[in-house]
Amino acid sequence: MKTGRDRRKYLRLNSIFPVEIFLDHDHKTNKADVIQGYTHDVSMGGICITINNASESFISIIKDDKAEFDLSIGMLMAKKPIETRAKVMWHETEDHHRYKKLRLGVTFERIKPEDRKRIMNSARKMVWMPKIGAFFVIALFLVLGLFQYNNTLLVKKNKTLIEKLHKTQFVENQLEKDIGSIDREHSMLLAELDKKQKMIEDLNLKISYLKDARAQDEVMQKNALANKINKIEGEKAEILSKVEGLKSKREKASKEALAFQAQRNKLEKEAVQNMYRWIEVHQNRITGLVSSFEGDKNLKNWAFTYDQSLACQAFLIFKDYKRASKVLDFYKNTARADKKAFFNAYNTITGKPQESMITAGPNIWIAISACQYTYFTGDKRYLVTAEDIARWLKTIQDKEGGIKGGPGLTWYSTEHNLDAYALFNMLYELTKKTSYKKESERVLKWIKSNTYSKSSGSMKRGKGDATIATDTMAWAIAAIGPEGLERQDMDPDQIIKFAEENCLVEATFERPSGKSVRINGFDFGKEKNIARGGIVSSEWTAQMVISFQMMSDYYKKTGDQKKTTLYDDKADYYLFQLFKMIISSPSRSGQGAGCLPYATQGFADTGHGWRTPKGAQTGSVSGTAYTIFAKKHFNPLSLKQE
Repeated sequence: MKTGRDRRKYLRLNSIFPVEIFLDHDHKTNKADVIQGYTHDVSMGGICITINNASESFISIIKDDKAEFDLSIGMLMAKKPIETRAKVMWHETEDHHRYKKLRLGVTFERIKPEDRKRIMNSARKMVWMPKIGAFFVIALFLVLGLFQYNNTLLVKKNKTLIEKLHKTQFVENQLEKDIGSIDREHSMLLAELDKKQKMIEDLNLKISYLKDARAQDEVMQKNALANKINKIEGEKAEILSKVEGLKSKREKASKEALAFQAQRNKLEKEAVQNMYRWIEVHQNRITGLVSSFEGDKNLKNWAFTYDQSLACQAFLIFKDYKRASKVLDFYKNTARADKKAFFNAYNTITGKPQESMITAGPNIWIAISACQYTYFTGDKRYLVTAEDIARWLKTIQDKEGGIKGGPGLTWYSTEHNLDAYALFNMLYELTKKTSYKKESERVLKWIKSNTYSKSSGSMKRGKGDATIATDTMAWAIAAIGPEGLERQDMDPDQIIKFAEENCLVEATFERPSGKSVRINGFDFGKEKNIARGGIVSSEWTAQMVISFQMMSDYYKKTGDQKKTTLYDDKADYYLFQLFKMIISSPSRSGQGAGCLPYATQGFADTGHGWRTPKGAQTGSVSGTAYTIFAKKHFNPLSLKQE
């Protein structure tokens, strides 16, 4: 048995390869005995082989100092083993209970240089792979830990932003109330001053009648009147002092209110970025679809086609054209359709239709987002989708130009026809095809004849359907425009007034913190017609904000400053109310980012054939996207923005 220096030179790397030892074969039978073992150590010059349950006959063979045999060494991830001739240099045996273990060291007598390198490289890999694996496992845990830590910080940051915004709103609101109270008191004091001044004037008039009086009683009367005047002058001075005090108090409150307003505007801008990120993280990377709701388990992974259009346009506003194109790619290349018409909803993950309904509105909105993409980017690749939908609309259009609800349906929706009017106008602007201009004119004529009431200013929900729907009023302004309505002898002010008189409500909204706030906004319809009481729709209130903004812009052009200010103030007021509804994302993926619920009340009857999602804390793409539109002064029903 070899010892000392000869043995140590083989102890290099603890690496295990399967080894087959071929003893010299019998030339008569052309067969060789095969002994199976595995490497114990590996070096450039040879290997140490361990053989379990070695036979006595084999042990006797390797005791010969000249013992040689062929080896077949299996290599890590190699198709072919390495073939070599080896000579035994040393051996040792260990007796176990049921078998004898043999360990022997061999040198390579005949081996290719490249095979020698392969053995060492494979051995080194086997030595380092566990260490590298352990390193990557530790690194993975560190990365996951860092991600979780950063995620926790991000959630906290996002929630803090919303809390700051709400606190700023509250203080600003209180200051506005204080200013209002000061103004009322100021008005009362001015009225009191006028009253005192009138009294002084009356008394002076009486004194003038006694100017030449010499009789004692008349002199006494004159003096009494003068004393009264002096007393009233003193009271007047006190009132003037109070007026000056109120003036100073109002200036101070106004400065504070302006400071908080500036802070709120800054926080609102941050909140809008935050809301955009919320939409962003809910886009599926494979399908490109955005989950419509977050928080209602029954609507998990539902992607309503209408909401995809809104999400796509939100991406466009933020110049995220890649994400916008992913939405449109789904409808252009992947979405299952029926005669070029898309289903109302798809599964966010699988992309399969989530319901079997096909109606005009959602299809028109996808076409609208394709037109907006073309307008924003100059890229016309999705115009084909928009034009396919436009051609499909003609298959459900009646002789008068009205668009029906969908294939096989007999009802008409004002909303769908306003959408179609906007779409045909967009397609005309982008393609200059006169056929689209003619179609838009036909649809507009139908809208005026079948949905507008000149006496009340209302827009019916549909042909022969006088149900009040807030969005028909908002979209009449957004799709046709104040100037366009005036040309059609449709009064935009009257339409707005009807919406305000019938759909404005004040509702209680409970935030995730448990704190309740009062929200002023627009319901889905007339509150008195629905037993559940008034609720505020975030989406439809935002639509009305856009209408107010458009009315303000219109009157600014005409030079009517009074109406410009009136509508500006209304837009600002209801936008302020919308930001009171922002909540932190209820899911882990949302990272606490801001979003808006669909309405102030969960699972409530809208009055239009569907209910709001379960839970008032359910994030809504439509409510969130439309609030972004309102803040950004963006009208999705027009290519040209003011």
